[in-house]
Amino acid sequence: MSVVKVELNQKIILKHLMTLFLHDLSEFNEEQEFNQESGLFEFDAFEWFFEKEGLFPFFIKHEDDIIGFILLQSSPYTNPERYDYLINSFFILKKYRRKGLGKQAVQDLFQQCPGRYAIGQLSNNIPAIQFWRKIYEYMNVEFQEKEEMEEGLKIRYQYFEI
Repeated sequence: MSVVKVELNQKIILKHLMTLFLHDLSEFNEEQEFNQESGLFEFDAFEWFFEKEGLFPFFIKHEDDIIGFILLQSSPYTNPERYDYLINSFFILKKYRRKGLGKQAVQDLFQQCPGRYAIGQLSNNIPAIQFWRKIYEYMNVEFQEKEEMEEGLKIRYQYFEI
């Protein structure tokens, strides 16, 4: 299990994984639109992760196979007074879920990027909330939680330090 930076020549793979992630997320976010012209769910800031400083796309790999991704934000795309990193997106392909691989990926990311974190889930996305709670319990992470409104959506954020 490893978390590795996405190379520019792998961008299309990440784009395809992103549409799967956004499809899954559409169950919890009625505002998530399917692009009728491209046939994809699209993330409007996708290109930024390959163009801007402070944005990092990672693949989650298992036995050399790409099984998911993490989009990580740092300054200037964070609130440096409160946290160093924000996990923008975390996704594992369905066939690899519930096998402990997500937990391993999170541990690898935290080893590579220690600091103060913010992680948010849509408040109605109970599976995501449960996933992160299990991570915090397993890693013995003490966190503060706060519900915030963001672009009309209720987001449950956890703040902690690794």
